[in-house]
Amino acid sequence: MHVVLGASGQVGSAVANALHKNGQPVKGVVRNPAKAKDLEHNGISIAQADLFDSSALQKVFQDANTVFLLTPENPASNDVMGDVKTILQNYRDAIQASGVKRLVGLSSIGAQHASGTGNLEMSYLLEHAFHDLPVQQIFVRATYYYSNWMPYISTVQEHGILPTFFPADLKIPMGAPVDTGNFIAQIMMKDIREQKKVYELTGTLYSGADVAAILENILHRKVTVQPIPKDQWSTTLQQAGFTENAAQHLNKMTEAVIDGRTQPEQNETAMIKLHTSLEEYFRQALHEPALNN
Repeated sequence: MHVVLGASGQVGSAVANALHKNGQPVKGVVRNPAKAKDLEHNGISIAQADLFDSSALQKVFQDANTVFLLTPENPASNDVMGDVKTILQNYRDAIQASGVKRLVGLSSIGAQHASGTGNLEMSYLLEHAFHDLPVQQIFVRATYYYSNWMPYISTVQEHGILPTFFPADLKIPMGAPVDTGNFIAQIMMKDIREQKKVYELTGTLYSGADVAAILENILHRKVTVQPIPKDQWSTTLQQAGFTENAAQHLNKMTEAVIDGRTQPEQNETAMIKLHTSLEEYFRQALHEPALNN
């Protein structure tokens, strides 16, 4: 049995659906069952558990052979790293109390750095939380998600402005969440012999200016990139609902990306190229017709 945590999220749902389509027994774990209706409709078994509830996690892990783990970002957290450490300890307890033989963790490009990278430090903690447990450990370091641009779409549609925390011309690799989920599902089904394996996913290089140009083409309107000044990052995030602590960690991650400190490690890791283009992603997400080739 494959147990998939965060199954109502973009990556987790892709993992669960891909496993199910391949005839694999899979249980999707969610905090709010109301968000798992699509998975249930597809015939996927659903279990409810909060990541802060150790006993609930132990219960859903009982019949698992492989588990998919993640460290979700929580803008409402007043102690981002403290919360992550609690969740990771709960994972450890649940794994030790069950028959889990393999864990697959959703990590991030840049996870090789122990400090100075804000939210990416959660991935570092994830990759080092189980080193002494007798389970196979596979970590997939995801690239920047196309979906991170979606919260700005209404502003683009209404005002022709694309806000960004990055310089307009800074190109970084990006990829589709569903591609990441599908790759993880393949890994969960694959016979991998190494005790620990790290995959680094990379996508296509895009800048904010590139994103604006693609949206111009899709939405048929002028789109102007509007970088948010660094001294306004915290205020902007807190106005969007982030706590001061959560904003601080996102700011540090943004600085690390801009400074080039979040490159793939490429040291005994396997590099995987994702292929869905940003235009393909936007057209599907915005329900726009695909271009004819």
